[in-house]
Amino acid sequence: MIYHLEGELSIHELDEFKAFLEESVKDAREVPISLAKVRFIDTAALQLLIAFKRRLEPEVKLRIAAVSAEIEDILILCGLKSALV
Repeated sequence: MIYHLEGELSIHELDEFKAFLEESVKDAREVPISLAKVRFIDTAALQLLIAFKRRLEPEVKLRIAAVSAEIEDILILCGLKSALV
């Protein structure tokens, strides 16, 4: 199962995004997330993804399965593409 996110992931959606991540990792070995329909992600959401990835591994693998061109540019600019994708 791939979790498909869309729209914007910013500090304004952070509580909802965190709750989604917490729920998705229950009893999971891998959490693939598609950001293909995400238009914008800010540093708060990126920090949350990195923090979850570090907290979960190696027991649970958090994996970005797809990214939009806009998000890929942001990940490259921040030097996070290899860490998340």
